[in-house]
Amino acid sequence: MNPSFSEQLQASLGGYLPLMLGAIAILLVGLVIALLVKAGIRKGLTALRLDERLNQQAETPVSFTKIAANTGFWFVVLLTLLAMFSTLRFDALYQPFSSLASEVMLYLPRIFLAGILALTAWVLAVVLKLGINKMTASTQLDEKLSESADVKPIGAVLGDVVFWLILLLFLPAIVAALQIQGLTAPLTDLTQRLTGSLPNIFAAAVIGFAGWLLAKVLRGLVTNLSGAAGADRFGQSLGLPAEIRVSRLLGTLTFTFIIIPTIIAALDALQISAISDPAVGMLSQFMDAVPNIFAATLIVLVAWCVGRAVCNLIVRLLDNLGFDRLPSRLGLKCQQANTPADNNPRCTLRPATLIGRLAWFFVMLFATMEAANQLGFDGLRDLLMVFIDFGSDVLLGSVILLVGYWLADVVGKAIVQANAGAGRLPARIARVAIMALVLAMGLRAMGIADDIINLGFGLVLGAVAVAVALAFGLGGREAAGQLAQRWVDKYLNKKDE
Repeated sequence: MNPSFSEQLQASLGGYLPLMLGAIAILLVGLVIALLVKAGIRKGLTALRLDERLNQQAETPVSFTKIAANTGFWFVVLLTLLAMFSTLRFDALYQPFSSLASEVMLYLPRIFLAGILALTAWVLAVVLKLGINKMTASTQLDEKLSESADVKPIGAVLGDVVFWLILLLFLPAIVAALQIQGLTAPLTDLTQRLTGSLPNIFAAAVIGFAGWLLAKVLRGLVTNLSGAAGADRFGQSLGLPAEIRVSRLLGTLTFTFIIIPTIIAALDALQISAISDPAVGMLSQFMDAVPNIFAATLIVLVAWCVGRAVCNLIVRLLDNLGFDRLPSRLGLKCQQANTPADNNPRCTLRPATLIGRLAWFFVMLFATMEAANQLGFDGLRDLLMVFIDFGSDVLLGSVILLVGYWLADVVGKAIVQANAGAGRLPARIARVAIMALVLAMGLRAMGIADDIINLGFGLVLGAVAVAVALAFGLGGREAAGQLAQRWVDKYLNKKDE
Protein backbone atom coordinates (compact mmCIF):
# COMPACT_ATOMS: atom_id res chain seq x y z
CA MET A 1 0.00 0.00 0.00
CA ASN A 2 1.39 3.40 -1.02
CA PRO A 3 1.93 5.96 1.81
CA SER A 4 -0.27 9.01 1.85
CA PHE A 5 0.92 12.58 1.22
CA SER A 6 0.88 13.43 4.90
CA GLU A 7 2.92 10.38 5.71
CA GLN A 8 5.46 11.30 3.01
CA LEU A 9 5.65 14.93 4.29
CA GLN A 10 6.09 13.71 7.84
CA ALA A 11 8.80 11.33 6.73
CA SER A 12 10.62 14.11 4.83
CA LEU A 13 10.36 16.76 7.53
CA GLY A 14 10.72 14.47 10.44
CA GLY A 15 14.52 14.53 10.30
CA TYR A 16 14.81 18.17 9.17
CA LEU A 17 12.28 19.78 11.50
CA PRO A 18 14.60 19.95 14.51
CA LEU A 19 17.21 21.64 12.34
CA MET A 20 14.70 24.27 11.22
CA LEU A 21 13.55 24.88 14.78
CA GLY A 22 17.15 25.23 15.89
CA ALA A 23 17.92 27.68 13.06
CA ILE A 24 14.88 29.78 13.93
CA ALA A 25 15.92 29.81 17.57
CA ILE A 26 19.46 30.83 16.60
CA LEU A 27 18.07 33.62 14.40
CA LEU A 28 15.81 34.94 17.15
CA VAL A 29 18.54 34.81 19.77
CA GLY A 30 21.01 36.42 17.35
CA LEU A 31 18.65 39.27 16.55
CA VAL A 32 18.07 39.87 20.26
CA ILE A 33 21.81 39.86 20.90
CA ALA A 34 22.38 42.20 17.92
CA LEU A 35 19.80 44.64 19.23
CA LEU A 36 21.32 44.48 22.70
CA VAL A 37 24.81 45.08 21.27
CA LYS A 38 23.53 48.02 19.20
CA ALA A 39 21.79 49.57 22.19
CA GLY A 40 24.81 48.98 24.43
CA ILE A 41 27.22 50.59 21.97
CA ARG A 42 24.91 53.56 21.47
CA LYS A 43 24.42 54.05 25.19
CA GLY A 44 28.11 53.75 25.98
CA LEU A 45 29.27 56.14 23.25
CA THR A 46 26.51 58.59 24.12
CA ALA A 47 27.68 58.57 27.72
CA LEU A 48 31.21 59.31 26.49
CA ARG A 49 29.82 62.19 24.31
CA LEU A 50 31.82 60.92 21.37
CA ASP A 51 29.80 62.76 18.72
CA GLU A 52 29.99 66.06 20.58
CA ARG A 53 33.74 65.88 21.00
CA LEU A 54 34.56 64.68 17.50
CA ASN A 55 32.21 67.12 15.76
CA GLN A 56 33.94 70.08 17.41
CA GLN A 57 36.62 69.82 14.73
CA ALA A 58 34.27 69.16 11.80
CA GLU A 59 32.15 71.59 9.81
CA THR A 60 29.53 68.91 8.94
CA PRO A 61 28.33 66.90 12.00
CA VAL A 62 28.69 63.12 11.68
CA SER A 63 26.97 60.58 13.98
CA PHE A 64 29.89 58.34 14.90
CA THR A 65 27.76 56.68 17.58
CA LYS A 66 25.19 55.58 15.02
CA ILE A 67 27.87 54.25 12.70
CA ALA A 68 29.51 52.22 15.48
CA ALA A 69 26.15 50.86 16.72
CA ASN A 70 25.06 49.79 13.24
CA THR A 71 28.44 48.18 12.63
CA GLY A 72 28.11 46.09 15.80
CA PHE A 73 24.52 45.18 14.95
CA TRP A 74 25.30 43.91 11.46
CA PHE A 75 28.38 42.07 12.68
CA VAL A 76 26.26 40.05 15.14
CA VAL A 77 23.64 39.52 12.42
CA LEU A 78 26.37 38.17 10.12
CA LEU A 79 27.51 35.69 12.76
CA THR A 80 23.89 34.71 13.39
CA LEU A 81 23.28 34.04 9.71
CA LEU A 82 26.48 32.01 9.54
CA ALA A 83 25.36 29.86 12.49
CA MET A 84 21.84 29.50 11.06
CA PHE A 85 23.08 28.37 7.63
CA SER A 86 25.49 25.94 9.31
CA THR A 87 22.63 24.47 11.33
CA LEU A 88 20.44 24.12 8.27
CA ARG A 89 23.39 22.60 6.38
CA PHE A 90 22.94 25.07 3.49
CA ASP A 91 26.43 24.63 2.09
CA ALA A 92 25.67 26.86 -0.93
CA LEU A 93 24.98 29.78 1.41
CA TYR A 94 27.24 28.74 4.25
CA GLN A 95 30.49 28.81 2.28
CA PRO A 96 30.24 32.49 1.08
CA PHE A 97 29.15 33.70 4.50
CA SER A 98 31.85 31.59 6.13
CA SER A 99 34.49 33.16 3.89
CA LEU A 100 33.12 36.62 4.63
CA ALA A 101 33.08 35.96 8.35
CA SER A 102 36.63 34.60 8.20
CA GLU A 103 37.82 37.75 6.47
CA VAL A 104 36.00 39.92 8.98
CA MET A 105 37.38 37.96 11.93
CA LEU A 106 40.85 38.15 10.38
CA TYR A 107 40.49 41.90 9.95
CA LEU A 108 39.04 42.54 13.41
CA PRO A 109 42.42 42.70 15.21
CA ARG A 110 43.64 45.21 12.63
CA ILE A 111 40.53 47.33 13.04
CA PHE A 112 40.84 47.05 16.81
CA LEU A 113 44.50 48.14 16.72
CA ALA A 114 43.72 50.99 14.32
CA GLY A 115 40.87 52.08 16.57
CA ILE A 116 43.15 52.10 19.61
CA LEU A 117 45.73 54.17 17.72
CA ALA A 118 43.06 56.58 16.46
CA LEU A 119 41.62 56.95 19.95
CA THR A 120 45.09 57.53 21.39
CA ALA A 121 45.84 60.14 18.72
CA TRP A 122 42.54 61.89 19.29
CA VAL A 123 42.95 61.95 23.09
CA LEU A 124 46.51 63.26 22.80
CA ALA A 125 45.48 65.92 20.25
CA VAL A 126 42.58 67.09 22.41
CA VAL A 127 44.75 67.25 25.53
CA LEU A 128 47.44 69.28 23.76
CA LYS A 129 44.86 71.60 22.22
CA LEU A 130 43.17 72.26 25.56
CA GLY A 131 46.57 72.78 27.17
CA ILE A 132 47.58 75.37 24.58
CA ASN A 133 44.25 77.18 24.89
CA LYS A 134 44.46 77.29 28.69
CA MET A 135 48.09 78.41 28.62
CA THR A 136 47.45 81.30 26.22
CA ALA A 137 44.27 82.27 28.08
CA SER A 138 46.08 82.34 31.44
CA THR A 139 48.82 84.67 30.16
CA GLN A 140 46.32 87.00 28.37
CA LEU A 141 48.70 86.89 25.41
CA ASP A 142 45.97 85.45 23.20
CA GLU A 143 43.59 88.33 23.85
CA LYS A 144 46.22 91.02 23.33
CA LEU A 145 47.54 89.56 20.09
CA SER A 146 44.09 88.93 18.63
CA GLU A 147 42.97 92.48 19.43
CA SER A 148 46.11 94.07 18.00
CA ALA A 149 46.14 91.93 14.85
CA ASP A 150 42.33 91.83 14.42
CA VAL A 151 42.36 88.11 13.61
CA LYS A 152 41.13 84.85 15.13
CA PRO A 153 42.60 84.21 18.62
CA ILE A 154 46.16 82.99 18.31
CA GLY A 155 45.63 80.29 20.95
CA ALA A 156 42.75 78.77 18.99
CA VAL A 157 44.81 78.80 15.81
CA LEU A 158 47.78 77.13 17.50
CA GLY A 159 45.47 74.60 19.13
CA ASP A 160 43.90 73.66 15.81
CA VAL A 161 47.32 73.37 14.17
CA VAL A 162 48.63 71.07 16.92
CA PHE A 163 45.40 69.01 16.89
CA TRP A 164 45.53 68.24 13.18
CA LEU A 165 49.30 67.81 13.26
CA ILE A 166 49.01 65.06 15.89
CA LEU A 167 46.31 63.31 13.89
CA LEU A 168 48.44 63.57 10.75
CA LEU A 169 51.45 62.07 12.54
CA PHE A 170 49.37 59.12 13.75
CA LEU A 171 47.70 58.57 10.38
CA PRO A 172 50.51 56.44 8.81
CA ALA A 173 50.51 54.14 11.86
CA ILE A 174 46.73 53.75 11.65
CA VAL A 175 46.88 52.95 7.94
CA ALA A 176 49.77 50.53 8.54
CA ALA A 177 47.72 48.76 11.23
CA LEU A 178 44.95 48.30 8.68
CA GLN A 179 47.60 46.96 6.25
CA ILE A 180 46.45 49.15 3.37
CA GLN A 181 49.65 48.97 1.37
CA GLY A 182 48.57 51.47 -1.30
CA LEU A 183 48.30 54.29 1.26
CA THR A 184 50.99 53.35 3.76
CA ALA A 185 54.02 54.31 1.67
CA PRO A 186 52.74 57.74 0.48
CA LEU A 187 51.52 58.71 3.95
CA THR A 188 54.77 57.59 5.54
CA ASP A 189 56.78 59.62 3.04
CA LEU A 190 54.53 62.63 3.61
CA THR A 191 54.89 62.35 7.36
CA GLN A 192 58.67 62.03 7.16
CA ARG A 193 58.92 65.10 4.98
CA LEU A 194 56.60 67.02 7.28
CA THR A 195 58.51 66.07 10.40
CA GLY A 196 61.75 66.96 8.62
CA SER A 197 60.33 70.39 7.77
CA LEU A 198 58.91 71.06 11.24
CA PRO A 199 62.11 72.69 12.59
CA ASN A 200 62.26 74.98 9.55
CA ILE A 201 58.57 75.83 9.86
CA PHE A 202 59.00 76.53 13.57
CA ALA A 203 62.03 78.73 12.93
CA ALA A 204 60.18 80.63 10.19
CA ALA A 205 57.17 81.11 12.46
CA VAL A 206 59.35 82.41 15.30
CA ILE A 207 61.22 84.78 12.98
CA GLY A 208 58.00 86.05 11.42
CA PHE A 209 56.27 86.54 14.77
CA ALA A 210 59.27 88.30 16.32
CA GLY A 211 59.71 90.56 13.29
CA TRP A 212 56.00 91.40 13.17
CA LEU A 213 55.96 92.20 16.89
CA LEU A 214 59.08 94.38 16.59
CA ALA A 215 57.72 96.17 13.51
CA LYS A 216 54.41 96.84 15.26
CA VAL A 217 56.11 98.24 18.37
CA LEU A 218 58.44 100.46 16.35
CA ARG A 219 55.56 101.67 14.19
CA GLY A 220 53.67 102.85 17.23
CA LEU A 221 56.82 104.40 18.70
CA VAL A 222 57.73 106.29 15.51
CA THR A 223 54.14 107.43 14.98
CA ASN A 224 53.83 108.82 18.51
CA LEU A 225 57.28 110.43 18.56
CA SER A 226 56.89 112.08 15.15
CA GLY A 227 53.40 113.27 16.07
CA ALA A 228 54.71 114.78 19.29
CA ALA A 229 57.58 116.41 17.38
CA GLY A 230 55.12 118.26 15.13
CA ALA A 231 55.43 116.21 11.95
CA ASP A 232 51.69 116.52 11.27
CA ARG A 233 51.79 120.31 11.62
CA PHE A 234 54.79 120.42 9.30
CA GLY A 235 52.86 118.43 6.69
CA GLN A 236 49.89 120.78 6.93
CA SER A 237 52.22 123.75 6.55
CA LEU A 238 53.42 122.22 3.28
CA GLY A 239 49.86 122.18 2.01
CA LEU A 240 49.11 118.49 2.56
CA PRO A 241 45.47 117.55 3.26
CA ALA A 242 44.42 117.01 6.85
CA GLU A 243 43.66 113.34 6.13
CA ILE A 244 47.33 112.69 5.29
CA ARG A 245 49.22 112.48 8.58
CA VAL A 246 52.99 112.53 8.25
CA SER A 247 53.43 110.71 11.57
CA ARG A 248 51.27 107.81 10.44
CA LEU A 249 53.11 107.72 7.10
CA LEU A 250 56.47 107.52 8.89
CA GLY A 251 55.16 104.74 11.12
CA THR A 252 53.92 102.76 8.13
CA LEU A 253 57.28 103.17 6.37
CA THR A 254 59.08 101.95 9.49
CA PHE A 255 56.79 98.92 9.69
CA THR A 256 57.38 98.16 6.01
CA PHE A 257 61.17 98.45 6.25
CA ILE A 258 61.20 95.99 9.17
CA ILE A 259 58.61 93.48 8.01
CA ILE A 260 60.14 93.00 4.54
CA PRO A 261 63.56 91.76 5.82
CA THR A 262 61.63 89.65 8.33
CA ILE A 263 59.67 87.98 5.54
CA ILE A 264 62.90 87.37 3.62
CA ALA A 265 64.52 85.75 6.67
CA ALA A 266 61.41 83.63 7.35
CA LEU A 267 61.31 82.38 3.76
CA ASP A 268 65.02 81.56 3.92
CA ALA A 269 64.39 79.58 7.11
CA LEU A 270 61.74 77.48 5.35
CA GLN A 271 64.35 76.25 2.83
CA ILE A 272 61.64 75.59 0.23
CA SER A 273 63.35 76.66 -2.97
CA ALA A 274 60.21 76.65 -5.11
CA ILE A 275 58.63 79.24 -2.78
CA SER A 276 61.52 81.02 -1.12
CA ASP A 277 63.75 81.70 -4.14
CA PRO A 278 61.22 83.74 -6.22
CA ALA A 279 59.88 85.51 -3.13
CA VAL A 280 63.35 86.30 -1.80
CA GLY A 281 64.44 87.53 -5.23
CA MET A 282 61.42 89.81 -5.51
CA LEU A 283 61.82 91.18 -1.99
CA SER A 284 65.57 91.61 -2.50
CA GLN A 285 64.92 93.68 -5.62
CA PHE A 286 62.48 95.78 -3.63
CA MET A 287 65.01 96.31 -0.84
CA ASP A 288 67.66 97.23 -3.41
CA ALA A 289 65.26 99.80 -4.83
CA VAL A 290 64.46 101.27 -1.39
CA PRO A 291 67.43 103.71 -1.40
CA ASN A 292 66.43 104.97 -4.84
CA ILE A 293 62.80 105.28 -3.75
CA PHE A 294 63.88 107.15 -0.63
CA ALA A 295 66.13 109.45 -2.69
CA ALA A 296 63.35 110.11 -5.22
CA THR A 297 60.86 110.86 -2.43
CA LEU A 298 63.35 113.17 -0.73
CA ILE A 299 64.01 114.98 -4.02
CA VAL A 300 60.30 115.55 -4.60
CA LEU A 301 59.71 116.73 -1.01
CA VAL A 302 62.69 119.10 -1.06
CA ALA A 303 61.64 120.39 -4.48
CA TRP A 304 58.11 120.95 -3.14
CA CYS A 305 59.45 123.03 -0.25
CA VAL A 306 61.92 124.91 -2.45
CA GLY A 307 59.31 125.51 -5.16
CA ARG A 308 56.83 126.81 -2.60
CA ALA A 309 59.47 129.18 -1.17
CA VAL A 310 60.52 130.32 -4.66
CA CYS A 311 56.89 130.89 -5.60
CA ASN A 312 56.28 133.08 -2.55
CA LEU A 313 59.56 134.95 -3.13
CA ILE A 314 58.75 135.65 -6.79
CA VAL A 315 55.21 136.78 -5.96
CA ARG A 316 56.47 139.21 -3.30
CA LEU A 317 59.26 140.50 -5.54
CA LEU A 318 56.91 141.08 -8.48
CA ASP A 319 54.35 142.72 -6.19
CA ASN A 320 57.00 145.19 -5.03
CA LEU A 321 57.95 145.87 -8.66
CA GLY A 322 54.33 146.52 -9.60
CA PHE A 323 54.20 143.60 -12.01
CA ASP A 324 50.42 143.38 -11.76
CA ARG A 325 50.18 146.72 -13.60
CA LEU A 326 52.16 145.37 -16.56
CA PRO A 327 49.10 144.13 -18.53
CA SER A 328 47.52 147.58 -18.44
CA ARG A 329 50.80 149.13 -19.58
CA LEU A 330 50.91 146.70 -22.46
CA GLY A 331 47.42 147.72 -23.43
CA LEU A 332 45.73 144.52 -22.20
CA LYS A 333 42.32 145.12 -20.68
CA CYS A 334 42.10 142.74 -17.71
CA GLN A 335 39.77 143.10 -14.75
CA GLN A 336 41.33 141.72 -11.57
CA ALA A 337 39.45 139.21 -9.43
CA ASN A 338 39.77 141.26 -6.25
CA THR A 339 37.95 144.26 -7.67
CA PRO A 340 34.17 144.08 -7.39
CA ALA A 341 33.59 146.23 -10.47
CA ASP A 342 32.64 143.20 -12.53
CA ASN A 343 30.51 140.33 -11.34
CA ASN A 344 32.11 138.01 -13.89
CA PRO A 345 35.78 139.01 -14.04
CA ARG A 346 37.73 137.89 -17.04
CA CYS A 347 40.97 137.48 -15.13
CA THR A 348 40.89 135.53 -11.86
CA LEU A 349 44.64 135.16 -11.33
CA ARG A 350 47.11 137.95 -10.72
CA PRO A 351 50.11 138.03 -13.10
CA ALA A 352 52.58 137.89 -10.20
CA THR A 353 50.85 134.80 -8.78
CA LEU A 354 50.79 133.22 -12.24
CA ILE A 355 54.54 133.71 -12.67
CA GLY A 356 55.21 132.34 -9.17
CA ARG A 357 53.12 129.23 -9.72
CA LEU A 358 54.70 128.75 -13.11
CA ALA A 359 58.13 128.79 -11.47
CA TRP A 360 56.86 126.32 -8.85
CA PHE A 361 55.57 124.07 -11.61
CA PHE A 362 58.91 123.98 -13.42
CA VAL A 363 60.77 123.31 -10.17
CA MET A 364 58.53 120.30 -9.55
CA LEU A 365 58.93 119.26 -13.17
CA PHE A 366 62.72 119.21 -12.87
CA ALA A 367 62.44 117.37 -9.54
CA THR A 368 60.11 114.78 -11.05
CA MET A 369 62.53 114.22 -13.91
CA GLU A 370 65.41 113.67 -11.49
CA ALA A 371 63.23 111.37 -9.34
CA ALA A 372 62.36 109.32 -12.42
CA ASN A 373 66.09 109.12 -13.21
CA GLN A 374 66.78 107.86 -9.68
CA LEU A 375 64.09 105.18 -10.03
CA GLY A 376 65.36 104.12 -13.44
CA PHE A 377 62.23 105.19 -15.31
CA ASP A 378 64.07 106.17 -18.48
CA GLY A 379 60.92 106.52 -20.57
CA LEU A 380 59.32 108.94 -18.11
CA ARG A 381 62.59 110.87 -17.78
CA ASP A 382 62.92 111.28 -21.55
CA LEU A 383 59.28 112.33 -21.82
CA LEU A 384 59.75 114.97 -19.12
CA MET A 385 62.92 116.23 -20.81
CA VAL A 386 61.04 116.66 -24.08
CA PHE A 387 58.24 118.43 -22.24
CA ILE A 388 60.72 120.74 -20.48
CA ASP A 389 62.42 121.61 -23.78
CA PHE A 390 59.08 122.35 -25.38
CA GLY A 391 57.98 124.36 -22.34
CA SER A 392 61.12 126.49 -22.44
CA ASP A 393 60.53 127.17 -26.14
CA VAL A 394 56.92 128.12 -25.43
CA LEU A 395 58.03 130.48 -22.64
CA LEU A 396 60.62 132.11 -24.91
CA GLY A 397 58.06 132.50 -27.67
CA SER A 398 55.54 133.96 -25.21
CA VAL A 399 58.10 136.52 -24.01
CA ILE A 400 58.85 137.47 -27.64
CA LEU A 401 55.13 137.91 -28.34
CA LEU A 402 54.65 140.06 -25.23
CA VAL A 403 57.66 142.24 -26.06
CA GLY A 404 56.53 142.52 -29.68
CA TYR A 405 53.02 143.47 -28.60
CA TRP A 406 54.46 146.13 -26.30
CA LEU A 407 56.81 147.40 -29.05
CA ALA A 408 53.98 147.54 -31.62
CA ASP A 409 51.86 149.52 -29.16
CA VAL A 410 54.73 151.95 -28.45
CA VAL A 411 55.47 152.46 -32.18
CA GLY A 412 51.80 152.93 -32.98
CA LYS A 413 51.37 155.56 -30.26
CA ALA A 414 54.54 157.35 -31.43
CA ILE A 415 53.25 157.51 -35.03
CA VAL A 416 49.87 158.83 -33.88
CA GLN A 417 51.52 161.51 -31.74
CA ALA A 418 53.88 162.53 -34.59
CA ASN A 419 51.03 162.85 -37.11
CA ALA A 420 48.14 164.24 -35.14
CA GLY A 421 45.74 164.36 -38.07
CA ALA A 422 46.69 161.52 -40.40
CA GLY A 423 48.70 159.09 -38.28
CA ARG A 424 46.01 156.53 -37.44
CA LEU A 425 46.35 154.49 -40.66
CA PRO A 426 50.19 154.40 -40.65
CA ALA A 427 50.06 153.46 -36.97
CA ARG A 428 47.83 150.49 -37.71
CA ILE A 429 50.05 149.43 -40.59
CA ALA A 430 53.10 149.64 -38.34
CA ARG A 431 51.36 147.64 -35.59
CA VAL A 432 50.32 144.93 -38.05
CA ALA A 433 53.80 144.76 -39.58
CA ILE A 434 55.54 144.56 -36.20
CA MET A 435 53.05 141.99 -34.87
CA ALA A 436 53.47 139.88 -38.02
CA LEU A 437 57.24 139.95 -37.60
CA VAL A 438 57.03 139.23 -33.88
CA LEU A 439 54.48 136.46 -34.44
CA ALA A 440 56.82 134.77 -36.90
CA MET A 441 59.73 135.12 -34.47
CA GLY A 442 57.66 133.84 -31.54
CA LEU A 443 56.29 130.83 -33.40
CA ARG A 444 59.77 130.04 -34.68
CA ALA A 445 61.12 130.22 -31.13
CA MET A 446 58.35 127.84 -30.05
CA GLY A 447 59.39 125.42 -32.78
CA ILE A 448 55.90 125.26 -34.27
CA ALA A 449 56.08 124.53 -38.03
CA ASP A 450 59.34 126.32 -38.83
CA ASP A 451 59.19 125.64 -42.58
CA ILE A 452 55.61 126.86 -42.90
CA ILE A 453 56.41 130.02 -40.93
CA ASN A 454 59.52 130.74 -43.00
CA LEU A 455 57.63 130.17 -46.23
CA GLY A 456 54.69 132.30 -45.11
CA PHE A 457 56.94 135.12 -43.90
CA GLY A 458 58.90 135.05 -47.17
CA LEU A 459 55.71 135.15 -49.21
CA VAL A 460 54.41 138.09 -47.16
CA LEU A 461 57.63 140.07 -47.58
CA GLY A 462 57.76 139.20 -51.28
CA ALA A 463 54.17 140.33 -51.74
CA VAL A 464 54.92 143.60 -49.93
CA ALA A 465 58.02 144.15 -52.09
CA VAL A 466 56.11 143.42 -55.29
CA ALA A 467 53.29 145.69 -54.18
CA VAL A 468 55.71 148.53 -53.42
CA ALA A 469 57.48 147.99 -56.74
CA LEU A 470 54.24 148.00 -58.69
CA ALA A 471 52.95 151.02 -56.84
CA PHE A 472 56.16 152.94 -57.45
CA GLY A 473 56.42 151.81 -61.08
CA LEU A 474 52.85 152.58 -62.06
CA GLY A 475 52.60 155.78 -60.08
CA GLY A 476 55.99 157.25 -61.14
CA ARG A 477 55.95 156.27 -64.78
CA GLU A 478 55.87 159.89 -66.15
CA ALA A 479 58.55 161.11 -63.77
CA ALA A 480 60.75 158.17 -64.66
CA GLY A 481 60.25 158.91 -68.41
CA GLN A 482 61.21 162.56 -67.97
CA LEU A 483 64.28 161.59 -65.99
CA ALA A 484 65.32 159.04 -68.59
CA GLN A 485 64.79 161.61 -71.41
CA ARG A 486 66.95 164.11 -69.52
CA TRP A 487 69.73 161.51 -69.19
CA VAL A 488 69.53 160.71 -72.92
CA ASP A 489 69.61 164.39 -73.97
CA LYS A 490 72.56 165.09 -71.73
CA TYR A 491 74.43 162.13 -73.16
CA LEU A 492 73.73 163.20 -76.78
CA ASN A 493 74.86 166.79 -76.10
CA LYS A 494 78.14 165.56 -74.70
CA LYS A 495 78.61 163.35 -77.72
CA ASP A 496 77.96 166.24 -80.21
CA GLU A 497 80.51 168.46 -78.49
